[in-house]
Amino acid sequence: LHTAYRRQRQMCIRDSIFDLPKGISIEEFQKDLDRANAIYENNGFGVDKYKVYQVSASDEAIEHRYMWLSTWTNDSEYSKAHSEEIDDFWENYFTPKYEKMLDEHIYRRFFSVK
Repeated sequence: LHTAYRRQRQMCIRDSIFDLPKGISIEEFQKDLDRANAIYENNGFGVDKYKVYQVSASDEAIEHRYMWLSTWTNDSEYSKAHSEEIDDFWENYFTPKYEKMLDEHIYRRFFSVK
């Protein structure tokens, strides 16, 4: 119980490392995340909750060249941010479009140590 309580109070970062599906550009992926960001912002959860990063062009990594990151004050904020509107976006638009990527991405939740 103590650990669960601490997690509710700790900053939480959700991180996905992935490859883009064939036929999807990083610009299109960013636009899709911008749709989610607009919903979060309209619901009072701040600007740009989700950000996308990529390795440098000179990086020799063949796989997992992109990272999508979200930062939340705590787990409670993350849970509250999931309105019917955002759940509909993730379940009915994003997940079907990016299903293969989501099946293969590396996902982690990180909590602040202090």
